Amino acid sequence: MNYQKSEKILKEINSAKNILVNCHLSPDADSVGCALSMFQILKKIGKKVKVVSPSNVTDNLKFLPYFGEIQKINFKKFNFNNYDLFLVLDTPSPDYLTGSKKTPLPKIPIIVIDHHQTNPKFGKVNLIDRNISSAAELLFLVLEDWNIKLDKNIATTILAGIIGDTNVFRYPSVTVQTLNISRSLMQLGADKNEIIFNIFSSVDINRIKFWGEILAGFKMEKDKKFAWTAVSYEIYEKYNSPESGRESASSNFGQIIEGTDFSIFMTEEQKNILSVGLRSRKNFDVSKIAHDLGGGGHKAAAGVKIEGVEFEEAVEKVLKVARKYAK
Repeated sequence: MNYQKSEKILKEINSAKNILVNCHLSPDADSVGCALSMFQILKKIGKKVKVVSPSNVTDNLKFLPYFGEIQKINFKKFNFNNYDLFLVLDTPSPDYLTGSKKTPLPKIPIIVIDHHQTNPKFGKVNLIDRNISSAAELLFLVLEDWNIKLDKNIATTILAGIIGDTNVFRYPSVTVQTLNISRSLMQLGADKNEIIFNIFSSVDINRIKFWGEILAGFKMEKDKKFAWTAVSYEIYEKYNSPESGRESASSNFGQIIEGTDFSIFMTEEQKNILSVGLRSRKNFDVSKIAHDLGGGGHKAAAGVKIEGVEFEEAVEKVLKVARKYAK
């Protein structure tokens, strides 16, 4: 067995009748891939299930099987009384589940399956593997423990999560196990090329223009060996508020800036709500910066939201903490 807690999680699922599965705030391919994989598994074993998200999902993931099952909800208004279990996947903290630090967790049993280094274990059952490439790879191993037979559709959603969260196998967390699992998913019919094309080569023109604003605003702090950029709400709105604009820019450009140990991408996605992404080069641990600011993530990639603070003040708050940890 890969994980001792797999059996306990399955027991909780078997005891439940109506189950929720989440996508996290500004969901990426790993979040969506895990949610849709779990949706299919729960349907296979005869459970009622709904997939929910606190924010919209980008159109480039529409190619995934059962994408239409994802429902955007307001966590403050949603009626959780109709459900007896919440499976929370690939979610580093409660606010990434609910969409805001001000929104409390629902009062139903929560099971957390995650790989983020800073996860505070906020579930009734917590299966956290901090040394694995993606939540999708972790979920594959859990499904293996459950002796679940995968089909092409499930293989596709799991492989999409792995490819998305490793940036096509580029990150240090990728291991021989990651590649062997991906190989087995491809043998089941998952199309690696289709996944890469949709996730990385199908970008809305507004998002590309927004990337231009992000890149034009970069500043270097050579003595501290990091680069940073910050975009106000007015500019974000100018480009029709591109979904995951900051996240995708972080993934594409965050690890390529010469002379840096890390980079910071900041976007005011709502007035006085600053979304922050950090990306590491070499072995710098950006999760420490994110954690200090109230966020979380991995050593190589982390994030946080600064709420209730004006743009300039929020940017300076992030930079102050970054300078503290910079070499």
